[in-house]
Amino acid sequence: MSKSNGPHARAHAAAEDRPGWGSDKKPMRYSRAEYAKVLALQEEVARADADYQRLRNAYLDVAQNEPTHEVALAMVGADMDRAHARLQALIGLPRLPFTHEPSAVMRREVQRLAEEKR
Repeated sequence: MSKSNGPHARAHAAAEDRPGWGSDKKPMRYSRAEYAKVLALQEEVARADADYQRLRNAYLDVAQNEPTHEVALAMVGADMDRAHARLQALIGLPRLPFTHEPSAVMRREVQRLAEEKR
């Protein structure tokens, strides 16, 4: 009786049928160049995320401590929006036309929190 059909067919699949396995029945591996690209991209994403978090914290600090300082809010907010867009592009998220800028959303959130404290 053949094991290629029936309820246990997947358990006895040939190595070529398994994901991540090459035709020579050995696990597929990245080439050195591909691996270097993956590592570089991971580092770039980590750097972009750190930049975004740093600017987000700065924006929150200005919005909470000096809410009337519109120039600082605009400058840090624009940098934060650019960092957020860069991070989205790196991880492969499309830029949607109806998406609000993170600084505008955060400004509303800070204002809401300030009103709740009163």
